[in-house]
Amino acid sequence: MTIKAVLTGDLIHSQHSHDTLAYIEGLSRVLATLSERYGASAETFRGDGFQLVLGQPALAFDCALALRAGLIAASPKGERWDARVAVGIGAAPVDKGYGEVFVLSGQGLDSMKKSTLGVFCSDSRFLERTELVTEFVGAIIEQWTQVEAQTYGVHLTSQGDQSSTAHHLGKSRVTVNKALQRAQARLLDRYLERTHQWIEELQHG
Repeated sequence: MTIKAVLTGDLIHSQHSHDTLAYIEGLSRVLATLSERYGASAETFRGDGFQLVLGQPALAFDCALALRAGLIAASPKGERWDARVAVGIGAAPVDKGYGEVFVLSGQGLDSMKKSTLGVFCSDSRFLERTELVTEFVGAIIEQWTQVEAQTYGVHLTSQGDQSSTAHHLGKSRVTVNKALQRAQARLLDRYLERTHQWIEELQHG
């Protein structure tokens, strides 16, 4: 047995979109990018549902934030694309595509009522550390504008280098800095650093 991370989610208000098919295609593009970047395997189901299995569990929350940043950034005019995401951290057999972690993530998503980002794990200490702060992070993401989501998404891939982020976006460092401040990038970066630590501790438990 080994520790794995599984992200299960669904699109928010996909049935009320002006173009549901475009929304689902947008999700597919984001999933393809994340699969390559994080070495994850992705699949979709029921049209607007999806699951990502990560090769590196410690990057589970990076991937969750990148997913939502990618969707919000890709939103067409007059709409907001986004997803609810349940992050499951737990045991899974090395040779099988199933196990505790898949149940945690899938049932976790079903149990999420008002929150848009949740963490599910059978280790109570890990949950004590992550559960509440993860809900707060979800609340921050819900307030992102399209520009803030796009800027933070690029910031994630450029590992915090504002010059690289500005160059990629074709914007000034001042503009990028202001967008990152509004996106609460400093707090989110600290959150990701801590989750890396906590998941690694869980792995070496």
